[in-house]
Amino acid sequence: MGWLRRRRAQESPDEAVRSLVTHLSSGRPLAAMTPTMVTRQGETQYADLVVGAHAYYGTNVEYSSGYAVQGGPLFTAFGVLTGELHHARTRRQAERMAEMQWRWEGEIRVVLTDHRLVGFFGSGAEVYWWEHLLALTPAPDGRAVHLTFNGGAPLLFSGAWAPWLCAVTAALVHRSPWPPGHPLPAFAAPVPEPAPPPPAASARPALSPAPHREPAQVRQVSSVERLAEEVDPLPPEQAAEVLAGHPVTTAEQVLDLLGSKRAREIRAALQRRREG
Repeated sequence: MGWLRRRRAQESPDEAVRSLVTHLSSGRPLAAMTPTMVTRQGETQYADLVVGAHAYYGTNVEYSSGYAVQGGPLFTAFGVLTGELHHARTRRQAERMAEMQWRWEGEIRVVLTDHRLVGFFGSGAEVYWWEHLLALTPAPDGRAVHLTFNGGAPLLFSGAWAPWLCAVTAALVHRSPWPPGHPLPAFAAPVPEPAPPPPAASARPALSPAPHREPAQVRQVSSVERLAEEVDPLPPEQAAEVLAGHPVTTAEQVLDLLGSKRAREIRAALQRRREG
């Protein structure tokens, strides 16, 4: 399945569940995906993955004694006794096989939407509606998850992608990154945000006096700033016309105060004026 190969090529299952838990823990919503099966109107799909599956149910087991005895009286009596023992053993084995128990269903495909879980078992697709979910219980190590539905066989999912299934289901059903009341396993813990870098030390000592500036220099800087404020909102051609009436050094100082994109547009307009 291409979708599964692409996912595994991008990140490992543990990395995927860690990224998902980090995403959900920050308050961001679960990301929808392009449907990979036919969905109903208004239904949104969120997962399509392969996991190991167990289902808890009983079954009917047919058996028969299947023995016949011929011969003398002694041989017949011995044969009947042996047959009865075999019959009792077969019956007990059939009863054990028919008991309610976890049964391995193999590696199956599971699709999760905002309305249901669809499991593609060997016998066909089975649909489990979230409104019938009674319990969502992860294993203590987080590597498996147990789902109990009203009116359906309990399910146990395991394997590399079972924790990711658990986190998606918790987000859909409980609006939380992990089932409430269950500790988050260490491998799924959110990635901490990097600490902000310390403020850069000032290149100038805090108590050093400000550099001396001549009054003429102060007036020159102020005039350049005022000129920059004047030409900044103008179209490039008008700005170039204003700057053309000032010395080249003044025009360059004004352009240095403007953003690089704005300065580039006005320089191009000045060049067009010179060439015209």
